[in-house]
Amino acid sequence: MNNGRDRATGWKHAKLSGHENETKVEHMFEDKEFCSEFSARLGIGEIKSANVGGLCETDVECVLGGHTKSKTDLVLELVDGGKVRISIKKSSGGQVYLIGVDRFVAGFEKQYSVVIPDDIKDSLKLYFYGHTDTLKLLKNPAITAGQDDKLIGYQNRKGRLVWDSLVKMDKEKADRLLQWFKDNAANIAEYCFSRGLAQNSDDWADYVWYVNYLGEDDFDVIFSISDIREAISLHLDMVVPGKRTGGSTILMPFGFVQWHQKQMQFHHSLASLCEIVKNKR
Repeated sequence: MNNGRDRATGWKHAKLSGHENETKVEHMFEDKEFCSEFSARLGIGEIKSANVGGLCETDVECVLGGHTKSKTDLVLELVDGGKVRISIKKSSGGQVYLIGVDRFVAGFEKQYSVVIPDDIKDSLKLYFYGHTDTLKLLKNPAITAGQDDKLIGYQNRKGRLVWDSLVKMDKEKADRLLQWFKDNAANIAEYCFSRGLAQNSDDWADYVWYVNYLGEDDFDVIFSISDIREAISLHLDMVVPGKRTGGSTILMPFGFVQWHQKQMQFHHSLASLCEIVKNKR
């Protein structure tokens, strides 16, 4: 349900209502009893104050130079001088990260001190966007065999190959891409939920808190990033191509990733996170 809002208006509403929710969260920490219960819940020290970014959130240093937005929405300052950083989700699902392929690759390499193999970078551009040969490949009947005009047209419009096309082009290459997502699933989740492109660890989220004080949803669940990482590492069998539109998504233990506006759009799912963390052991 979009209440009659178009996509642009919908994103604006989501952002504004997200900040409204964060402000209400901040006010909750004015209650000493709430602070005490929350401290016990996380196993942290006594809370001195709580601060959210809100509409006046400041930029932080970016691993690629310049500035970027922090994934942290709420910072708890403790009496002992420590800090706890939390990313707040007011919806049980939706976009958690939207980033172009080149920027995703460059940022991931910087954040995790790795070099993504060239064939994986190539496959990412074929599957999501940015490869110079995509439209030429889609003219090859061997790659589009068995696909109807609607699916072929979809790929041409989006400038990408769906999973079925990638497999027909080069199955071993497609398999390596899927294996890369499996091997890096925990880091990818942390990248999306906690680090983003923020350079300094002081700007990374320690927890993801699903809570909505706007009356839209009824949930209150919090995960540590370390628990999410551990749970994902035990559920790599969930990393598979989606079945719709010829495989237009890659399913992840925390949600999925798809093409959106020529970028990689990662989606989160509270239900998925609850399931994998519950079955962590």
